[in-house]
Amino acid sequence: MRDRDNVYDWYNAYFRVNFKFQALANGANVDADTPSAPINSAFSLLKSTTVKSAGKVLYEAVDIHKVIFIKNLLDYSDDYARSVAKSQFWYLDTDATNVTAAAGTNAGIKARGALSNGGATVETTIPLNRFSFFEELSDRLLPLLHLEFEIVLQDDNEIIFQNDGTGRRIVVQKFELWVPQLTLTSEGQKMFNENFLKPTQWTYLKEVLHPSPSQRDASGSWLISAGVKNPKHVFIFFQQTRKQNSLTQNPYIFDTFDLDGDNTAKLSSCRLQYGSDYLPELDYESDLKLRILNDLVNYRYRRNDCNSGTQLQTSNFETIYPVLYFDLRSVKEGVTGDPKNLTLHYRLKEAANAQDCTIYAAVLDEEEVVVKQIGNELVVV
Repeated sequence: MRDRDNVYDWYNAYFRVNFKFQALANGANVDADTPSAPINSAFSLLKSTTVKSAGKVLYEAVDIHKVIFIKNLLDYSDDYARSVAKSQFWYLDTDATNVTAAAGTNAGIKARGALSNGGATVETTIPLNRFSFFEELSDRLLPLLHLEFEIVLQDDNEIIFQNDGTGRRIVVQKFELWVPQLTLTSEGQKMFNENFLKPTQWTYLKEVLHPSPSQRDASGSWLISAGVKNPKHVFIFFQQTRKQNSLTQNPYIFDTFDLDGDNTAKLSSCRLQYGSDYLPELDYESDLKLRILNDLVNYRYRRNDCNSGTQLQTSNFETIYPVLYFDLRSVKEGVTGDPKNLTLHYRLKEAANAQDCTIYAAVLDEEEVVVKQIGNELVVV
């Protein structure tokens, strides 16, 4: 985007994407009734997204489609997920078995297969406001900047589920950036000049996904990061390592409460340490999953919101989307503001874990954007 003469609404910008689901060998159409389909959400198409201005990196999101998935799972109300979110290829899995045949019970993957199989072109959108940098622009406008987007598409193995052993591929046919251009009245131009054409600064919550080494430890401590400065939210989930970059696995099915597939090895208790602070005050115990679920849905203060529903409930939380949530907004910052260690302490059930597992930590860390005036131009420093 090279235009510095007009004002744009970046909060409502989006990528428009068209893709086809094809056989890897010869590009043939995938049969309508085949047991395969793309995984949930158009965000899974993106491996990395980098936004630059004059060579300066404003925002970088690397391999965070699982983080965006968790945010969408918690942010989208049940009604929104069943209606507006469909334009984002959002069809939530309803069964951990991943069965896609006609007799299967996974409504989400069957719906995605119906849209993508048989040679159909899937039309979808990726709203930029699901990325934290643009999410903070709901009540502000960016200064007149040149913006450069660098997009890397995801590997096929990470965005396709199939259980028939036949190779598949995603072919992106169209990838466009749509940004609303604002036409300002005289009063609007005056407000823009007074509020957005001057040095300023704001903060946003940068998403970073930290994976642990593959392991089978029954208990231990995992140092998530030694350099976290100001985390506000942390999401944790356990997943069998074999689900990484595998066509026969769905990366959006989590295994926190069933690590080996037979309900013997599972998380028993855990606690997060940030510097000298421990969260929660009393360890999370898997015997009280309802407490963990209540804290998770309260990420957006939904626990006491009687006017909007959530996509999570006890059944799919325990079996498909078991995510642990730690709220660090009440943790006091250090006097010096130095980075601190972020560590997960955990214990599994006594039964031996027969599957290698990976622990994922999605950390939302507060970052600052500073815009200064250099010469006659505003630049991000």
